[in-house]
Amino acid sequence: MATILQTQTLGTIQGRSSEGVTQYLGIKYATLKDRLADAVLIESRDGDVLDATRDGPTAVSPPIGCDLELAHVQHTLPNKELPQSDLDCLNLNIAVPTDLTSSSRLPVFLFIHGGGLVIGANSWPQFDYTRFVKLSIEKNLPIVAVSVNYRLGAFGFLTSDELRKAGYKANNGLRDQRVAIEWVRKHIHQFGGDSDNITVAGMSAGGASVTYHLSSEKALFKRAIAMSGTYFLTQPLPYEAHEQNYQKAISALGLSDISPGERLKALLELPAADVISKLPPSILSVPAIDGDIVPSASSHAQTGSTASDVPKGKNWCHDLMIGDAQIDASILAFLYPEMKKGCAKRFITAMNTVLRSQPAVAEQILKSYGLADDSTDDNAAYPAVLNFINDVLFFTPVLTFAQGWKGNAYVYHFNEGNPWEGPWKDRTNHILDLAFLFQNFQEFMSPTQQAVATGFAEDFFKFCHGQAPWPAVSTGTVTNGFTARCYGPSSEGSVAGTVTQAYGGQSQRRPNLYGYTDKVSLDELAKVFNVFMSL
Repeated sequence: MATILQTQTLGTIQGRSSEGVTQYLGIKYATLKDRLADAVLIESRDGDVLDATRDGPTAVSPPIGCDLELAHVQHTLPNKELPQSDLDCLNLNIAVPTDLTSSSRLPVFLFIHGGGLVIGANSWPQFDYTRFVKLSIEKNLPIVAVSVNYRLGAFGFLTSDELRKAGYKANNGLRDQRVAIEWVRKHIHQFGGDSDNITVAGMSAGGASVTYHLSSEKALFKRAIAMSGTYFLTQPLPYEAHEQNYQKAISALGLSDISPGERLKALLELPAADVISKLPPSILSVPAIDGDIVPSASSHAQTGSTASDVPKGKNWCHDLMIGDAQIDASILAFLYPEMKKGCAKRFITAMNTVLRSQPAVAEQILKSYGLADDSTDDNAAYPAVLNFINDVLFFTPVLTFAQGWKGNAYVYHFNEGNPWEGPWKDRTNHILDLAFLFQNFQEFMSPTQQAVATGFAEDFFKFCHGQAPWPAVSTGTVTNGFTARCYGPSSEGSVAGTVTQAYGGQSQRRPNLYGYTDKVSLDELAKVFNVFMSL
């Protein structure tokens, strides 16, 4: 059913309504002069009725992205047409209760998708918000939900000295997200949302993006949710590393032997799909330390200390929800199957390389993961390597952020097993929690699994409304006054409960690395993964 909304600054907008929820789709929040330019916030709009009944174009990215993510979820949803654009991709989708008015002032949930900063879109079927918002109404915790597109891959994160001299800043993807947040702050009240009560959430690289936005000097939102991703997952690189990355990209595109002016012209005019297809996976899409959006590479020591102002959002973001899934490292096994070959020898070499001055500690850590012998069969060693990767990239950052947070920090662990056939059946793999959160796989779940999904989403609604969904972690510690919410496994009779220890027991989280933090820092241990991947 068509719904007409008359706004003060954006003119007349036509949305579509069903099941008590109205969606406004494909609304542009910014314009681009060209594919590498700064996003310019749309302050107002004149003209005819804006048709917001269809999804807008996605950012340019590998066309198999949606299928790839659903393959890791291990269940599909009906396909949608997903057109791409390098200039018209900066759009957002809004879902609201149908009876909302501009005076309703509901809490706003703004979601940043993941996908390694390479793939992802707000129009993927798993991100449809109809059921999510409908459930919020049923639970008497109604919200306004917003999902955004932002530039990905080369157009979102490629930078170099010659690009910056030409006026093109680094971190387009993060800058796009920042402009989208500003659009919501400026306009969402016209859709019934409260611009002073925004929760910005993200999954994986989207969660990392949320934590990057916490580096802002300016207050951007009231609450933050980081799901299975922080800036420790997608660590920023200095300009020097990005320069090398740029030169590799230029070589792959066959643009090395032309002038900087011709090269820039080619980057702006080559068919976008050709650029994406010609760049190998080795071309990095990661944030750059630009002294602005990304002031520096933050450490565990800084992030985990309440005496530190890293990130600065500790001082202006009221509440933080942060969590992980039991085996988030599954996504690396999925994307990099070659990682398994010779993994025991490579991992032991990496550990001994990073901790060369502390061989006894290296040996103890390796033994704790069952990896003392580099002749261990790959099939036996690989799960242990993934456990370490999971701990260092996903689990320990959760506790670090919670420990250093100055306001209320709420920790959760998603432990519900994957209900569908595939390599991760009965285990909690990466991004499975989104399949539960947004309610779009409900008909493919058992009643107990549906109960986990409902309970998970309800706690998110409570958080957006400023209610404590469970006790917050005591400031400055994860050893005393600790509480975390655990979802599942329903196969063992658990839908949702709380644990009071940071690891072990029903948390299903390993204490391994915390037995050595008096001898070696978490930042050093994180380097083990980087060395391992480089071997």
